[in-house]
Amino acid sequence: MEQNFVFQVTAPDVDALLPEVSSALEQWMELASRRKYPKLWALTDRINRWNKAPTARTKRRRQGQVQGLVNWIVAMVVLPVAFLTPDSPLLVVVGALCLGIGVVELWRYLPKTLGILSLLAGAFFLMTALGDPDEMAVLVYLAAQYLIVALASLLVRKRQDPYDRAARNLLRKRNAVKGLELARFIFSEEKFSLGWKDASKTKPAEEAAYYRDVQQVIEAESILLIVCCKKVLFLQKKDLLEGTIPELRAFLRERVPYVEGATERRKESVS
Repeated sequence: MEQNFVFQVTAPDVDALLPEVSSALEQWMELASRRKYPKLWALTDRINRWNKAPTARTKRRRQGQVQGLVNWIVAMVVLPVAFLTPDSPLLVVVGALCLGIGVVELWRYLPKTLGILSLLAGAFFLMTALGDPDEMAVLVYLAAQYLIVALASLLVRKRQDPYDRAARNLLRKRNAVKGLELARFIFSEEKFSLGWKDASKTKPAEEAAYYRDVQQVIEAESILLIVCCKKVLFLQKKDLLEGTIPELRAFLRERVPYVEGATERRKESVS
């Protein structure tokens, strides 16, 4: 007896599924690149092997945060003394170097913290200079530096990840489909197809494709991402009506390139 796996297509939660879809898209691009340039990827993996361990990344992140905070605090102490003591060029160099290291590390790992701390420091030095302009007026220049760093940290937005942008567009397009509750996605022995329950003239005809046309299926925690015929689509596991996910996984492994673990990979990459 022929076994079919049927999904009832439902609207996705964009924010909840965004990390998984983004991770799956990123993994697909890497898989495609690895197939096209295997020697280059082999060399890259050997060079960056030490950089792939989650514990190493976590350790470097923590070290960067601590190093940034320590250098920022040292600069906070040294620079006012250097500004108020004209005959101490060494203090100026040390303070500027510590401030530079602190800003770079905090911008990378704790940008909001850098913005808040710099804003408070700038306000403090400015109020100090205004409180005693005869003796502390030079601190206005120091206050200006911290305020500039604060504004840059708090107002400059990081560039959006291209995979996040593509994933959001994919999810939003799914939500824009009218009559989505009538859609049925079916995996059969020979092909997979998207049809419409109680189809009428207002609904599109059934679309089908054969497994030989599938370039990749990537399974994440909540979704299946399918790349086929220069198109990308996804299914939510919770929408499976007939069959089970383990059965479907075994079924697809026999017919198409299939990988698991997009979610775990994404979590490692951002840790």
